[in-house]
Amino acid sequence: MGELWTNLNSMRVATFGLSEEQHDMVVNMLQKDRESKGGYRLTEPDREMVNVWIADAHSEGREDYAEFLRLALAEDADLYTLVDEGLIGCSQEIGEVAVYE
Repeated sequence: MGELWTNLNSMRVATFGLSEEQHDMVVNMLQKDRESKGGYRLTEPDREMVNVWIADAHSEGREDYAEFLRLALAEDADLYTLVDEGLIGCSQEIGEVAVYE
């Protein structure tokens, strides 16, 4: 699961690490201005933490992920993390979302 893109009105939505079904769900959530749907939630990461993720991705050889994040920061995209809230008290980060205006 790499990078997926969708044009939505005046914005471009890019996701990384999501299935096509999850990507489509995120696009639908953004289209309807919703933060959560069916046990999934979009959260905004601290932008300084994103730099840590980039460094970690480089050290792990995940250059495609590092580039996705680097471009999102460089283009001042709105960044989100898709979280599967699953069972109460247990959540898992699924992938990243960048929204370019």
